[in-house]
Amino acid sequence: MPVSRRHFVAGALSAPILMRFGALPAAAKAPTPTSQVLPVQQIRVGEAIVTAVSDGYLDLDIALLSNIEASEAERLLDEAFKGAPPVTTGVNAYVVHLPEQTVLIDTGGAGAFPQMGKLQDRLTAAGIPPEDIDAVLLTHLHPDHVGGLVLDGKLAFPNATVHVHKAEYDFWTSIENRDAAPDSVKGFFDAARTAMEVAGDKVKTFAAAGEVVPGIAARELFGHTPGHCGYMIGEGADGLLVWGDVVHAGAIQFARPDVGIAFDGDPQVAIATREALLADVAANRTRIAGMHIAFPSIGHVVEGSGDAAYAFRPSEWQYDLG
Repeated sequence: MPVSRRHFVAGALSAPILMRFGALPAAAKAPTPTSQVLPVQQIRVGEAIVTAVSDGYLDLDIALLSNIEASEAERLLDEAFKGAPPVTTGVNAYVVHLPEQTVLIDTGGAGAFPQMGKLQDRLTAAGIPPEDIDAVLLTHLHPDHVGGLVLDGKLAFPNATVHVHKAEYDFWTSIENRDAAPDSVKGFFDAARTAMEVAGDKVKTFAAAGEVVPGIAARELFGHTPGHCGYMIGEGADGLLVWGDVVHAGAIQFARPDVGIAFDGDPQVAIATREALLADVAANRTRIAGMHIAFPSIGHVVEGSGDAAYAFRPSEWQYDLG
């Protein structure tokens, strides 16, 4: 191709630059991401801002589910685009920023499971240092909910009071109950008792539903454990019910609330609680958040279609928290 005056001028102008700086290196390829960006989502609930934080996840074998054939469970997973088992389920915690205090609901499973234990780092990255937590509300004392309460033998949230239902506290701290439990469950008792002993006199138990801290009320949702509770932030359709472990495998248990899981202490009571609660929150359009729904687990329960009893509709991203 003939060299034009334009090519000549451009080359002449660039020559001194190349002589001074040398040839420009090829642009380096950006590294391929290997993890998610900070898994945090915030919503406004009345006067409160609620921050959902992922502590990690669990892979659940469908053999843990009861009252359902494996083929039916696999069909429901496929219809929900979940792929083949195991069922990956989130492990979430929620920070409630109230006008007068900052409250953490559940603490994740640090030290209990290899895919968990990320809550502390993620809270700090989100600008919520552990010292800022004034109260910890525990839905129950299973290791994936209380495991993050203790760090290096000390209370991970040093300025917090710790609230838990009395029936839950009494059950899991009982030496007699531990001794009578199967070997596979003794570790659950040990984790709960250790956490409660470290928390010491900062533990405050409550014996009935009602306000636990200003702006947040406990709701008894027994069955999964003897004192399993949810926590209602605000009221009615404008509020948010953090319901703990009512659902573990969302793609299956919303469609089939009668499906239980091996972690339920009293399977029949847990099923009855789930069926009644799903009917209630669907009828009243109550916004919910769960510890084991795909992150960030905030949304509404609606009536299902076909043979599905219910379905979960995730809330949209809130662009403005004002």
